[in-house]
Amino acid sequence: MKTLIKWNSRLMLRDWKTRLLLIGFFVFLGSFSLLYRQQNVTLPEMQLRAEYSDAHQIFRMIPDSHFEGEIGQEVQQRLGRNSILIGLNRYIMTQREGNTVEGLEEVVSDYLNNGREMAENNLYLHEETDFESYDLLQDVYLPSIEEVEQQIAFFNALEDNNLDIEWNPYASSQILQQQVELFVTVIVFIAIALLAGDHFTKDQVKNYSVTQGLPVPFKAQWRVRSGMLWFLTWVVALGGLAASYLISLFFETSGSLNYPTEIYMNQTIRYIPLWQYSLLLIGMGMIVSFLFLLIITGLSWMIRNVYLTLFITAGLVLSYTLWQVFPPLTGWQPSFYTNSVGVLTGQMARQFQLPGIEFWRLPLIALVIWLALEGAFHYLFSLIPTQSLGLKRRETK
Repeated sequence: MKTLIKWNSRLMLRDWKTRLLLIGFFVFLGSFSLLYRQQNVTLPEMQLRAEYSDAHQIFRMIPDSHFEGEIGQEVQQRLGRNSILIGLNRYIMTQREGNTVEGLEEVVSDYLNNGREMAENNLYLHEETDFESYDLLQDVYLPSIEEVEQQIAFFNALEDNNLDIEWNPYASSQILQQQVELFVTVIVFIAIALLAGDHFTKDQVKNYSVTQGLPVPFKAQWRVRSGMLWFLTWVVALGGLAASYLISLFFETSGSLNYPTEIYMNQTIRYIPLWQYSLLLIGMGMIVSFLFLLIITGLSWMIRNVYLTLFITAGLVLSYTLWQVFPPLTGWQPSFYTNSVGVLTGQMARQFQLPGIEFWRLPLIALVIWLALEGAFHYLFSLIPTQSLGLKRRETK
């Protein structure tokens, strides 16, 4: 096995296409933070300005007569208080000093306390079903109860970790989150498809005997080649992610790797530190990418056409979109888990109305698929002649 690994590693690293792809892959990931800084991102203070405008607009839409009576007056007071709190938080955000403004603590209070008070006001407004313009509040102004509860949990997580609200979307930690999410959902599939799509095909064209079953079985060669491509991909990827993060520290604020980030677990939204969220995504990406490398490397033997291999790979990655047309049967559908970010954040569960789509199922599904691939390619490789391209086994006289 050592000889096989050594031979394959030299073969891959001496291939100009493999070297070029790995270098390009590393350069892109390493410079991602610089590229991301060129994007136009809406600042949180601008989002609060839009919310402030909406808070004023709702008063113009509700007739004055609806604010009469005990319920109407209480609703009016809560709406007015929300408008003031949004203005205070917007001012805090523009000062970029943290959760409050030094010297003005008694005036502007604290961002987290203001946010919690707004959330509690919104929960009260959800309960006032007797208010005459209740339907209008639901349609135009109020976030859903689930969103309000998530906001409260987010503010509590910030307070528990003694963190300030993040005002800078270009902070190193925020860029890292965006990069990891983009990598595990798109880039990794492009990289492994280009790397593995024609490896066995090239070996056959160049008549490398090791891929003709002489003396190594196809199955062993398939496993080693897939494993080594997986190893190279993730070494370069992790190196690129680290380089991008370190570069961003020189140009932007660092942010915090403990910043609360939402995940979907046990059919509810929870908040965990950003570094744990990133590790979960990377772990899911490693599992999914290994399965895809087994498939792509094996198909390069069977199909021997890189373009058709890439087309099939793209189809497998996007196969979960079929369930937008056909009703999904269960949350155990393997196709859902190609979208790691959607599964981890609960987007897939909400989109397909299947609460059972959770990240902890991925290792179990992957184990079943791996066993199925082992059996399928064991059978398929047994059908390939070992004397292809005119190569023959040596006969001992």
